[in-house]
Amino acid sequence: MITLDMTGKVTLITGAGGGIGGGIANVFAQAGAKVYTADLEREVAQAKADQLQKEGLLAEAVELDVTRKAQIDALVERIVKTDGKIDHLINCAGIMISKPYMETTDDEFRQILEVNLISVHNCCQAVLTQMIPRREGKIVNILSASSRMGSDFYSHYSSSKFGLMGLTQSIGLAAARHNINVNGICPGIVVTQLGEKQGGGLVQQMARYSGKPEELLQENIRKSIPLRRFQSGEDIGYTALFLCSDLAANITCQAINVCGGMRMN
Repeated sequence: MITLDMTGKVTLITGAGGGIGGGIANVFAQAGAKVYTADLEREVAQAKADQLQKEGLLAEAVELDVTRKAQIDALVERIVKTDGKIDHLINCAGIMISKPYMETTDDEFRQILEVNLISVHNCCQAVLTQMIPRREGKIVNILSASSRMGSDFYSHYSSSKFGLMGLTQSIGLAAARHNINVNGICPGIVVTQLGEKQGGGLVQQMARYSGKPEELLQENIRKSIPLRRFQSGEDIGYTALFLCSDLAANITCQAINVCGGMRMN
């Protein structure tokens, strides 16, 4: 019988208080893993852990600023001391600011790169230090459709996600000799992203610059997706679960589109 049972596994998810991270946390916890919900905002991390615990699932909230390497290292050490290992690292923490390229500031560009790219490097190094001696582990980085195509409104975000694509491939090559798989997922339009607080959200920004109603723009975006539906955090979680399972033992250095057919790569 083929199953995706994660009982006994330990999963660290950064950005677990957000829509995608929260959906991933739901999926891994329901599969039996002990999930650490890490987020910059302690309250949202705790809310996600509380929700999972109320369902009888294993979860623990941790506050984590992914731009602070010392915090990352301390958290990894704490988890390993408590549970003896980390089986899965899901790097989901990220920020997005949408505005035309010529309005982008240096500070915004640096902030995006620090959160979306450099922090992933630091998280991967910290966890790999623990995975390599065991010769076992899975890492999944949440990329973006913007990892494959530039955008005027998301120039700094797209740059960070292009960089994360290259980092994912490079880490995957370095980890392969230690029997560790590293892959990425490129979400399309996720329902929760339509109203994210950073920059006001995709539809809100499009409405601001185009002068068109938000409802019309949202419907136009939906119709541009071949499957005619937005993705959910759980959709991304199911793919991450597969990539962290034994069924994906021979998959590494890849980026999987979960976008309803918007991108074909």
